[in-house]
Amino acid sequence: MALAPEPDQRARILDAALRLMASGGAHAMSMRRLAAECGLNVATLYHYFPSKADLLREVIAHQSYEDLLAQTPPVDLSLPPRERLAALLEWIWREMATQDDMWRVLLGESLHADPAALSSAAELSALFESALHRWMRDLFTGEVLVEAEVLARVLRGTIYGFFIENLPLPYDDRMRFLAKRAREVAAVLLPA
Repeated sequence: MALAPEPDQRARILDAALRLMASGGAHAMSMRRLAAECGLNVATLYHYFPSKADLLREVIAHQSYEDLLAQTPPVDLSLPPRERLAALLEWIWREMATQDDMWRVLLGESLHADPAALSSAAELSALFESALHRWMRDLFTGEVLVEAEVLARVLRGTIYGFFIENLPLPYDDRMRFLAKRAREVAAVLLPA
């Protein structure tokens, strides 16, 4: 019977694998390089993760966004609707930017049609849309011209599009650009 990895060692392996996969893709990361990065031998790494595909699935599963998506965004309800939406978008983009490596892995491996990445991306997208729907309903009761569910779908695509477009930029430049886009999106979607 195989022993389960120590939780801190397992997390260390998964964090190192995420960094390496984000920098060159899962296909380009060798298990040997990961083992060296973690100070382990390759046999030990394969003991924990029988294949690179298993490792990729675990790297993706290791990240949990349910707690973040369950919380209420820190948006001041006394702001006018347009400013409230802009504040919500900026908060979302700041939170997304804390996970740049995961976005790079999900995007890159989804483009390679990796089943684990595609499944995880679809699941995350559904969770995100559900959270957006709840946030729109809770933050904009009676102030939004379209149904919260429809607005959530439109916003999800807009949020992803602008974020991915700016992912290559340095963090500060990206946040300045996205703050401007947040105001523009809010102006288009909500009345003055």
